[in-house]
Amino acid sequence: MKEKVKVILADDHKLLLAGLNMQIASWEEFEVIATCVNGKETVEACEKCLPDVILMDMQMPVLSGVEATRIIKEKHPEVKIVALTTFDDHETVENALNAGCDGFLLKVSDPEQLRSSLHSVMDGVNVMDAEAMRHLRQKEEAPGTGEFNERELTVLKLVCKGYTNKEIAGALSLQPGTVKNIVSMLLSKTFCVSRADLTRYAYKNNLADEE
Repeated sequence: MKEKVKVILADDHKLLLAGLNMQIASWEEFEVIATCVNGKETVEACEKCLPDVILMDMQMPVLSGVEATRIIKEKHPEVKIVALTTFDDHETVENALNAGCDGFLLKVSDPEQLRSSLHSVMDGVNVMDAEAMRHLRQKEEAPGTGEFNERELTVLKLVCKGYTNKEIAGALSLQPGTVKNIVSMLLSKTFCVSRADLTRYAYKNNLADEE
């Protein structure tokens, strides 16, 4: 029998936390191993019972989700962290990604989207809420080529060729975690919601190598 994915839930809204706990616990492939109401508790729970993935509210007392994410990722980069928030402003998205989050979802996401997103994150794919990204696109103009550094452009071209983060890391002699952060930044800068969306963006803006 395949081992269940171990999940920690972190949110200071106890009703929402209870609802998430009940929903995720009903999925046979997941197991909620801890629930936390602030960032400090989350860091401590992570040390006590190392999870596979954490659903992390970004706005929490004592220690914010952003700071908790930074602390956890520095010590346990293998732990997947998905930012969970009611906010879809650019600053919140940037803070979540810069802290090392593997995804960004709004609390209004429907259960099946959440379930699918958790599977994607466990498969090494960054997930971004489509509604949040569409909202941001309406407020921001897409960046020009000059807003990407040389390394970001190189990674972008390899993403367009279908390379995984591990393959890109091998090709460029980088750590997989570094590549993941670069891809996250590319998603954030372009307001794309997936690697496929990022590839379409690159070809549309003549940033990909011609096959």
